[in-house]
Amino acid sequence: MIHKTKGIVLNQIKYGETSLIVQVYTEKFGRQSYMVKGGRSKKSSMKSNLFRPFFLLEMEVYHREGKNIQSLKEVRLCENLNNLVFDVYKSTMVLFLTEVCSKVLREEEQNQELFAFLYNSIRYLDLTEESIGRFHLYFLSKLTRFLGFYPQLNWSDRKAFFDMDNGFFVEEDRIHAHCLEKCLSRKLYSLFSTSIDLVKYLKMSKEDVNVLLRAILNFYALQIDGFSNLKSLSVLHELFQEEE
Repeated sequence: MIHKTKGIVLNQIKYGETSLIVQVYTEKFGRQSYMVKGGRSKKSSMKSNLFRPFFLLEMEVYHREGKNIQSLKEVRLCENLNNLVFDVYKSTMVLFLTEVCSKVLREEEQNQELFAFLYNSIRYLDLTEESIGRFHLYFLSKLTRFLGFYPQLNWSDRKAFFDMDNGFFVEEDRIHAHCLEKCLSRKLYSLFSTSIDLVKYLKMSKEDVNVLLRAILNFYALQIDGFSNLKSLSVLHELFQEEE
Protein backbone atom coordinates (compact mmCIF):
# COMPACT_ATOMS: atom_id res chain seq x y z
CA MET A 1 0.00 0.00 0.00
CA ILE A 2 1.28 3.49 -0.88
CA HIS A 3 1.46 6.14 1.86
CA LYS A 4 2.53 9.78 1.92
CA THR A 5 4.70 10.83 4.83
CA LYS A 6 7.35 13.33 5.77
CA GLY A 7 10.74 12.00 6.80
CA ILE A 8 14.01 13.05 8.40
CA VAL A 9 17.16 11.41 7.06
CA LEU A 10 19.41 9.86 9.70
CA ASN A 11 22.05 8.14 7.59
CA GLN A 12 22.73 6.16 4.41
CA ILE A 13 24.90 3.18 3.56
CA LYS A 14 26.00 1.88 0.20
CA TYR A 15 24.34 -1.32 -1.00
CA GLY A 16 25.59 -3.27 -3.96
CA GLU A 17 27.18 -1.42 -6.86
CA THR A 18 24.73 1.48 -7.23
CA SER A 19 22.07 1.31 -4.51
CA LEU A 20 21.61 2.76 -1.02
CA ILE A 21 19.86 1.80 2.18
CA VAL A 22 18.64 4.94 3.91
CA GLN A 23 17.57 5.24 7.54
CA VAL A 24 14.72 7.75 7.89
CA TYR A 25 12.66 8.87 10.88
CA THR A 26 9.19 9.23 9.40
CA GLU A 27 6.16 11.13 10.63
CA LYS A 28 3.84 8.19 9.99
CA PHE A 29 5.87 5.08 10.81
CA GLY A 30 8.73 6.11 13.10
CA ARG A 31 12.17 4.85 12.14
CA GLN A 32 12.30 2.95 8.85
CA SER A 33 14.89 1.64 6.41
CA TYR A 34 14.37 2.29 2.68
CA MET A 35 16.03 0.75 -0.34
CA VAL A 36 17.00 3.33 -2.97
CA LYS A 37 17.70 1.25 -6.04
CA GLY A 38 20.31 2.84 -8.29
CA GLY A 39 20.59 5.84 -5.94
CA ARG A 40 24.28 6.20 -6.74
CA SER A 41 23.86 5.96 -10.51
CA LYS A 42 23.76 9.03 -12.76
CA LYS A 43 20.43 8.00 -14.28
CA SER A 44 18.53 7.64 -11.00
CA SER A 45 15.66 10.03 -10.26
CA MET A 46 16.44 9.62 -6.53
CA LYS A 47 19.97 10.96 -6.25
CA SER A 48 22.05 10.21 -3.17
CA ASN A 49 22.30 13.94 -2.35
CA LEU A 50 18.59 13.86 -1.44
CA PHE A 51 19.53 11.69 1.50
CA ARG A 52 21.99 13.86 3.38
CA PRO A 53 21.78 13.71 7.20
CA PHE A 54 18.84 15.69 8.63
CA PHE A 55 17.38 16.50 5.21
CA LEU A 56 13.61 16.92 5.43
CA LEU A 57 11.71 14.89 2.83
CA GLU A 58 8.26 14.50 1.33
CA MET A 59 7.94 10.81 0.57
CA GLU A 60 5.61 8.35 -1.12
CA VAL A 61 6.43 4.91 0.20
CA TYR A 62 5.34 1.31 -0.13
CA HIS A 63 4.85 0.23 3.47
CA ARG A 64 4.37 -3.30 4.75
CA GLU A 65 4.21 -3.95 8.50
CA GLY A 66 7.03 -6.16 9.75
CA LYS A 67 9.20 -5.70 6.68
CA ASN A 68 12.81 -4.83 7.52
CA ILE A 69 13.49 -2.70 4.42
CA GLN A 70 10.71 -0.69 2.79
CA SER A 71 10.56 0.79 -0.72
CA LEU A 72 10.28 4.34 -2.01
CA LYS A 73 8.00 5.41 -4.83
CA GLU A 74 8.83 9.12 -4.93
CA VAL A 75 10.79 11.53 -2.78
CA ARG A 76 11.52 15.26 -2.82
CA LEU A 77 12.85 17.87 -0.41
CA CYS A 78 10.42 19.66 1.91
CA GLU A 79 12.90 22.49 2.46
CA ASN A 80 16.22 23.58 1.03
CA LEU A 81 18.57 23.34 4.02
CA ASN A 82 21.62 24.84 2.36
CA ASN A 83 23.23 26.04 5.59
CA LEU A 84 23.33 22.50 6.98
CA VAL A 85 25.46 21.53 3.98
CA PHE A 86 27.70 24.55 3.40
CA ASP A 87 28.24 25.93 6.92
CA VAL A 88 31.06 23.87 8.42
CA TYR A 89 29.87 24.39 12.01
CA LYS A 90 26.30 23.40 11.21
CA SER A 91 27.32 20.41 9.11
CA THR A 92 29.55 19.18 11.95
CA MET A 93 26.72 19.65 14.44
CA VAL A 94 24.45 17.64 12.11
CA LEU A 95 27.04 14.86 11.86
CA PHE A 96 27.12 14.56 15.64
CA LEU A 97 23.37 14.81 16.25
CA THR A 98 22.43 12.33 13.54
CA GLU A 99 24.88 9.84 15.03
CA VAL A 100 23.12 10.25 18.39
CA CYS A 101 19.67 9.98 16.79
CA SER A 102 20.70 6.87 14.85
CA LYS A 103 21.52 5.21 18.18
CA VAL A 104 18.49 6.30 20.21
CA LEU A 105 15.55 6.53 17.78
CA ARG A 106 14.56 2.89 17.55
CA GLU A 107 10.77 2.74 17.59
CA GLU A 108 9.02 1.77 14.36
CA GLU A 109 5.76 3.49 15.21
CA GLN A 110 4.21 6.93 14.86
CA ASN A 111 5.21 9.62 17.36
CA GLN A 112 4.05 12.96 15.98
CA GLU A 113 5.30 15.02 18.93
CA LEU A 114 8.81 13.62 18.57
CA PHE A 115 8.73 14.12 14.81
CA ALA A 116 7.61 17.75 15.26
CA PHE A 117 10.41 18.37 17.78
CA LEU A 118 13.03 16.96 15.40
CA TYR A 119 11.62 18.76 12.35
CA ASN A 120 11.39 22.16 14.05
CA SER A 121 14.82 21.82 15.66
CA ILE A 122 16.42 21.06 12.30
CA ARG A 123 14.73 24.07 10.69
CA TYR A 124 15.91 26.28 13.54
CA LEU A 125 19.48 25.02 13.19
CA ASP A 126 19.46 25.76 9.47
CA LEU A 127 17.89 29.22 9.72
CA THR A 128 19.41 30.70 12.86
CA GLU A 129 22.10 33.34 12.54
CA GLU A 130 23.01 33.03 16.22
CA SER A 131 26.01 31.02 17.44
CA ILE A 132 25.14 27.32 17.55
CA GLY A 133 27.83 26.37 20.06
CA ARG A 134 25.17 25.32 22.61
CA PHE A 135 22.54 23.95 20.26
CA HIS A 136 23.53 20.32 20.86
CA LEU A 137 23.09 20.78 24.62
CA TYR A 138 19.57 22.11 24.10
CA PHE A 139 18.71 19.38 21.59
CA LEU A 140 19.99 16.50 23.73
CA SER A 141 18.36 17.82 26.89
CA LYS A 142 14.92 18.19 25.28
CA LEU A 143 15.19 14.89 23.39
CA THR A 144 15.19 13.02 26.72
CA ARG A 145 11.52 13.92 27.14
CA PHE A 146 10.63 11.79 24.11
CA LEU A 147 13.00 8.97 25.05
CA GLY A 148 11.37 8.47 28.44
CA PHE A 149 14.00 9.76 30.86
CA TYR A 150 13.45 13.52 31.09
CA PRO A 151 14.69 14.39 34.60
CA GLN A 152 12.58 15.55 37.49
CA LEU A 153 13.42 19.25 37.83
CA ASN A 154 13.36 19.28 41.62
CA TRP A 155 16.64 21.17 42.13
CA SER A 156 16.87 23.32 45.27
CA ASP A 157 19.61 24.55 47.60
CA ARG A 158 18.97 21.41 49.64
CA LYS A 159 18.66 18.97 46.73
CA ALA A 160 21.62 20.21 44.73
CA PHE A 161 23.22 17.05 43.29
CA PHE A 162 21.93 15.38 40.10
CA ASP A 163 21.49 11.61 40.37
CA MET A 164 22.02 10.29 36.84
CA ASP A 165 20.83 6.79 37.68
CA ASN A 166 17.39 7.98 38.73
CA GLY A 167 17.02 11.32 36.94
CA PHE A 168 16.39 13.68 39.84
CA PHE A 169 18.24 15.91 42.29
CA VAL A 170 19.19 14.60 45.72
CA GLU A 171 20.63 15.81 49.02
CA GLU A 172 24.33 15.52 49.77
CA ASP A 173 23.92 12.50 52.03
CA ARG A 174 22.43 10.53 49.11
CA ILE A 175 25.17 11.13 46.54
CA HIS A 176 26.98 8.19 44.88
CA ALA A 177 29.32 7.51 41.96
CA HIS A 178 26.77 8.57 39.32
CA CYS A 179 25.88 11.90 40.93
CA LEU A 180 27.16 15.15 39.46
CA GLU A 181 28.92 17.67 41.63
CA LYS A 182 26.98 20.66 42.91
CA CYS A 183 28.04 23.39 40.47
CA LEU A 184 27.59 21.16 37.41
CA SER A 185 24.20 19.98 38.70
CA ARG A 186 23.03 23.59 38.92
CA LYS A 187 24.13 24.29 35.35
CA LEU A 188 22.38 21.14 34.14
CA TYR A 189 19.18 22.22 35.88
CA SER A 190 19.40 25.63 34.17
CA LEU A 191 19.88 23.96 30.81
CA PHE A 192 16.90 21.62 31.18
CA SER A 193 14.74 24.55 32.30
CA THR A 194 15.64 26.83 29.38
CA SER A 195 13.98 27.38 26.00
CA ILE A 196 15.91 27.48 22.74
CA ASP A 197 15.83 31.26 22.48
CA LEU A 198 17.31 31.69 25.97
CA VAL A 199 20.11 29.11 25.86
CA LYS A 200 22.56 31.76 24.65
CA TYR A 201 22.04 33.74 27.87
CA LEU A 202 23.13 30.94 30.21
CA LYS A 203 26.43 31.71 31.90
CA MET A 204 28.75 29.04 30.47
CA SER A 205 32.35 28.98 29.38
CA LYS A 206 33.57 26.70 26.58
CA GLU A 207 34.83 24.35 29.26
CA ASP A 208 31.40 24.37 30.91
CA VAL A 209 29.84 23.40 27.56
CA ASN A 210 32.28 20.50 27.15
CA VAL A 211 31.77 19.25 30.72
CA LEU A 212 27.98 19.53 30.42
CA LEU A 213 28.03 17.61 27.14
CA ARG A 214 30.03 14.79 28.73
CA ALA A 215 27.58 14.71 31.64
CA ILE A 216 24.55 14.52 29.32
CA LEU A 217 26.12 11.76 27.23
CA ASN A 218 26.89 9.82 30.41
CA PHE A 219 23.25 10.28 31.44
CA TYR A 220 22.18 8.86 28.07
CA ALA A 221 24.57 5.92 28.46
CA LEU A 222 23.14 5.07 31.88
CA GLN A 223 19.58 5.16 30.55
CA ILE A 224 19.95 3.52 27.10
CA ASP A 225 21.42 0.08 26.53
CA GLY A 226 24.05 0.08 23.82
CA PHE A 227 24.64 3.83 23.77
CA SER A 228 28.32 3.52 22.95
CA ASN A 229 31.11 5.94 22.07
CA LEU A 230 30.31 8.50 19.39
CA LYS A 231 32.78 8.70 16.51
CA SER A 232 31.86 12.30 15.65
CA LEU A 233 32.34 13.66 19.19
CA SER A 234 36.04 14.42 18.76
CA VAL A 235 35.39 16.28 15.48
CA LEU A 236 32.67 18.37 17.13
CA HIS A 237 34.91 19.18 20.07
CA GLU A 238 37.87 20.21 17.91
CA LEU A 239 35.88 22.46 15.61
CA PHE A 240 33.90 24.28 18.29
CA GLN A 241 37.01 24.93 20.35
CA GLU A 242 38.02 27.22 17.48
CA GLU A 243 34.67 29.05 17.33
CA GLU A 244 34.77 32.62 18.55
